[in-house]
Amino acid sequence: MHIFYRYVPLLMALVVTSLALCVQTSRSAAASDISVDIRTLTDPSRAVTFEQVFALNTAQFLPSARRDVNFGYTRNVVWLRVALTSASDRRAILSLTPNFVDLIDIYVDRGEQRAQVASEFTHVKTGDHRPVPAAGMSALDDAVELDLKAHETRLIYIRLASVSNVLATEVQVYPRVERAWRNTVAMLIVGSWFGGMGILCIVQAVFFYYDRKPGNLLLAISTLMVAVVYTGTLGASRMLLFPLGGVGNDVFLSVSIWLCFIASAFTAIYILELKENSPWLHRVFLAFAAIGLIGIGCGVLGLHLIFAPFGNVASIVLATLAAAQALRTANASGAATRLRAAAYTVLWAGVVAVMVQRTVLIDLPIWTVHIYGVACLLQALLLTGALSVRLRAAENLNLAMQKQALVDAQEAEVQARMLVEERTRELVAARQTAEDALQAELASQQQQVRFMEVISHQYRTPLAAIRTNVDNVGLSLPPSDEANHTRLERMRKGILRLVEVLEVNLSRARLQGASFRPVFAHASAADVVEAAAVRGRDLLQSRIVTDISDDAAVVRIQADPDMLGVAIVNLLENAVKYSRSRGREPVVLSCR
Repeated sequence: MHIFYRYVPLLMALVVTSLALCVQTSRSAAASDISVDIRTLTDPSRAVTFEQVFALNTAQFLPSARRDVNFGYTRNVVWLRVALTSASDRRAILSLTPNFVDLIDIYVDRGEQRAQVASEFTHVKTGDHRPVPAAGMSALDDAVELDLKAHETRLIYIRLASVSNVLATEVQVYPRVERAWRNTVAMLIVGSWFGGMGILCIVQAVFFYYDRKPGNLLLAISTLMVAVVYTGTLGASRMLLFPLGGVGNDVFLSVSIWLCFIASAFTAIYILELKENSPWLHRVFLAFAAIGLIGIGCGVLGLHLIFAPFGNVASIVLATLAAAQALRTANASGAATRLRAAAYTVLWAGVVAVMVQRTVLIDLPIWTVHIYGVACLLQALLLTGALSVRLRAAENLNLAMQKQALVDAQEAEVQARMLVEERTRELVAARQTAEDALQAELASQQQQVRFMEVISHQYRTPLAAIRTNVDNVGLSLPPSDEANHTRLERMRKGILRLVEVLEVNLSRARLQGASFRPVFAHASAADVVEAAAVRGRDLLQSRIVTDISDDAAVVRIQADPDMLGVAIVNLLENAVKYSRSRGREPVVLSCR
């Protein structure tokens, strides 16, 4: 940003100096001792010959107030009658600029004496549609050399015809010794302009490399297209690409103009952010870009002369809308939008000047077309400055965000550490609570195991006494007393069932206790299953059938037989409780 503020005045001074040199160059002829009288004649038929023009009276030509003539976009042929009078003998140059007029025929009298007939004139053919002459030609003008005698009037007739470009030219006459100086000054000015545009185009491309936004790339393309257009209008394309003449340079110039028009429309869309800020204006600019496509087609088909006036109106409208939108949003984002507003205002002034001059709405001198070139250079500079401001603001914002992110990260780290400490304390407390609950559960299980052991021990002795007495009673009964034997058998089964219940529950309590340790031993799988089935029948009083395969009958396993038997009894108890048959069919305990 500071760099652009520092060098904008320097560039402005360079532009002003260049314009001053142009003015000084154009005025040097007026300051010399060569008198120039220019008169014009319009030929709508395009069929008048030089012999017919030469035969006309001077009064039939219209006097021109200036050294330049401008007829805009016309198909008429224009004849110039140029009368030169020098105060001394000298060799001079007659120069016609710009050099994109399609057909130029220069008729110069031979100078020995006043020409009386048309045949005494030398005919020089030049112009955009003709080959570049081998000598007497630069990249910026069409020129012929003259030998002027003191106080003698020399007549030159010039026929100008346009096929696809504006018909305008400036006649300059100056001593031949000034030719090199004028060309040097002109080349310096043109080179400075192209150098400035080239540097700005490269800077804009660099901006796009670091900030991949379409507007940055379009700005670089637009700047490049302006330079391409001036390559055609200043004659460089004619000298380098189309030295044999023809319509090639016309097509090149018209197509490049319309491509520049399209690039400028899309650049304005993105630079002015029309899609977000003004959707209706965005659609209008897209429509103008479509007009540019039509212009390209007309340029290729050789219809540029017909369509160009509509393009001029479109250019003025487009530049006006862009400048109005830029001024309306000048204070939207500080310095960047103000530079943008200044850029489009300068461009508007240049577009209006060149379009008014070309359409002859106002009779402006031909040098006003250079205002557009200066405006394009200033616009590219100001828009590049606006981009630099945006990038600098984005960089500052990025640095601020990084600093804020660092602060936020540090604060988040502190909060996370505090949260971790708080959660650690909570986990420690929860762990302590869980350990206390576990200890309480283990103590409860220990108490349950001891309770079951006490119950089992307390019940086992009375039950043994009862069973002994039942057996004694059974021994005292006669065998024929089947009814009492049956009752005693039921008592034995009840006692066995009660003992089994106590044993199973005691085993279950030990299994759940914290002090439980399995006692592994080698045992027969079939024996474990059969023992579990017997305990299940006594405990559950249900029909339980074992089904042991032959290969399983010989298998030995390493296990805790008692605990494994308890597990099988648990399965059998569930089978008896939840069986659909509920005792109608036996529960089958299989071992495979």
